Amino acid sequence: MGQAIMLSTLFGLIVLIFGLVLYFDPEARRSASNEDTRVSEELHG
Repeated sequence: MGQAIMLSTLFGLIVLIFGLVLYFDPEARRSASNEDTRVSEELHG
């Protein structure tokens, strides 16, 4: 039982931190999508 609590707490903290990073740093998402767009434009002319 203790293992389940520890694992759920661990994964919960990971998800929380990941969500906070995406919330406070939208550039982390936006820059990746912009790079993908730029690369696809270069490939397709």
